Amino acid sequence: MIPRLTEEGCLGRRKQLLDSVTSDCIVLANPRHVCYYSGFLASELTLAGWGPNYLVLDRDGRSTLLVNNSAAGNAEFAFADEVRSWTWYDAAVNPGKPVWREGLKAIAALLEELSSGRRELVLGIEEGVFPAGAVPENTRLEDISDAVYRQRRAKDTDELDIIRAMVDITGKGHERARAELKAGIREIDLYGRIYESLIASAGETVNLFCDLISGPRAWRATGQPGTRVIEEGDPVIIDLNPYAHGYRADYTSTIVAAGKLTKTYRDLENTLHRAIEAGEEKLRPGVPAGEVFKAVKKAIEAGGFGDFFDHHAGHGLGLGHPEAPFFVADSRELLAAGDVVTLEPGAYGEGFGARIEHNYLISDSGPLRLSSHDTSFLL
Repeated sequence: MIPRLTEEGCLGRRKQLLDSVTSDCIVLANPRHVCYYSGFLASELTLAGWGPNYLVLDRDGRSTLLVNNSAAGNAEFAFADEVRSWTWYDAAVNPGKPVWREGLKAIAALLEELSSGRRELVLGIEEGVFPAGAVPENTRLEDISDAVYRQRRAKDTDELDIIRAMVDITGKGHERARAELKAGIREIDLYGRIYESLIASAGETVNLFCDLISGPRAWRATGQPGTRVIEEGDPVIIDLNPYAHGYRADYTSTIVAAGKLTKTYRDLENTLHRAIEAGEEKLRPGVPAGEVFKAVKKAIEAGGFGDFFDHHAGHGLGLGHPEAPFFVADSRELLAAGDVVTLEPGAYGEGFGARIEHNYLISDSGPLRLSSHDTSFLL
C-alpha cells in the first residue's frame, strides 16, 4: 500500500507556516494545500466532492476542516481538531444552488465565529483562491501564498515516503512496458498492461497520467495513448506519472520496437544520456534553475540536436506537476536541499523523436537519483 501524509508531518507543517506569518488565523482553500497541512484530499474522481473544502488554522494551534458532505468520507484520513460538514446535495433534495455559493456561506459563517469579540482579525489567505465574499467586516487580509510555496519546496519525510513509493511503482510500469512492447501491439493496449502492473505493485487504485506515443506521433513529443498499432522500428515514448494521495513520480523512457537503431537514433540516444549527466552535475543547492537548463541544452547542441529541443529540461515534483523549480532558460530560482526534481532532455524532428527522464532528490551533498529504470533505446 502507498503511504499517506502523517499527523506528525501535517502538524509540523502547520506550525512552520504559522511561525512564518503574522496572521491571527489562516484559511487554506487550494485543495493541494488543504491536503498538505491536514492530509485531507477530496477524491478528484468524485466531482461533487471536488468543491469548496477549507482548512482553517487558528494562531492558538486549533484547526478546523470544513468540507461539503459529498467529500466528508475522505475526512477519516485528515488530521484536524474539528471536522465540520455542510450539506449541498444529499441525493434526496434538489439543492437548487451552485455548490461553490453554498460553500461560501459555510466558510463565511465559520469566519464570523472566529472574528467575534475581536477588534480586528488578521486573516491569512491565498490570493486568487480565497472567496472574497466570506470576509467579516472587522478583518484585515494577509496574503500567505509565497510563504506556502516556499515551504513546499523542501519535502518532508512523509512526503518523500509517498514520492518514493510512487517512484517504485513507476519503475514496475517501465519494466512491464519493456516486457510487453513488440510490433503489432496497440498503444492503448500497452498502456493497459502498464496500468495493470502499477495496480498490482501499489495494492490499491492509482491514477495513471502519461504520454505514450509511437512512430510519427513521437516526433511531436507528447500525446495520450491511442489505437495506433506499433510497427517494427517505431520509437515509443513512454512518460509515466502515476498519482496517489496527492503525489506522483514522473519519468520517461524511449524504446525502439524491434530491429536495430538507425544512426540518428544511436546519436540521439548518446546525446540524451550525455545531457542527463550534464544536468546532474548542476543539481546542487544554490544553483540557479536556468543553469541546469543551459547545461542540458549545451549537451544536446553538442550532439547536433539543439534545434530540436523545444521544451523545459525538467521541473520540480510534489503536490503540483510541474512545480518549482522550473528548468527553463531564464529561471533564477535557486535549487534548495529537499527539492524533488526531474531532468528530461528530448529532441523531436521530422523522422525522429525521443525523450528520457529521471527523478532526483536534491541534498546538501548533491543529487540522489530516485529512479533507476532502463533508459536504453533497445529492448
